[in-house]
Amino acid sequence: MRRSTIRKVEDILRDYPKIDDYIEEREQQLRYPTGQTDENIGGGRAQFKYNEATLDTLITIDEDRRINALKWQREIIDDCLDGVDKNTEKIIEELYFKKHPQYTLLGLVNNHVVNVSQRHAYELRNGFVSEVAKKLGLYDL
Repeated sequence: MRRSTIRKVEDILRDYPKIDDYIEEREQQLRYPTGQTDENIGGGRAQFKYNEATLDTLITIDEDRRINALKWQREIIDDCLDGVDKNTEKIIEELYFKKHPQYTLLGLVNNHVVNVSQRHAYELRNGFVSEVAKKLGLYDL
C-alpha cells in the first residue's frame, strides 16, 4: 500500500471521534443558511432583483454529500472496530482516537498496555489500516 493511502486513512481515523460534531455542524449550516449581503449600493443601471429564496437551492439533509460521506466513513470504521480483538482496539484508540496520545506503538508494547510483541503490534495496526482502506475503496495493490 502506498504511503499516501496510509496517511489518508490515518487522517480519517484521527477525525473519527469528531465525526458526530462535523455532521451536526453541517446540519446546522443547512438548516440555518447565512445569506450574503450585497454592499454594492447605488450607481449603474437599474437591474431586476431576484428574490434570494428563488435563487438559493434547498439541499435536504438526507441528500447532502458531505453528511453522507461522513456517515459512511463512521459506519466503515465502526464495522472494522467490531471485528478486531482487544489489543488492536487499544492500539487504534491510543494512536488515533485520543486527543493527546500518551504512548507510541512501541510505548504500548514496552509498557505492557498491549500484550503482544512489537512485530505483532505493527501487524495489528497495519492490518486494521489496510482493512479500513479496502472498505473505503482506497486500497491499491
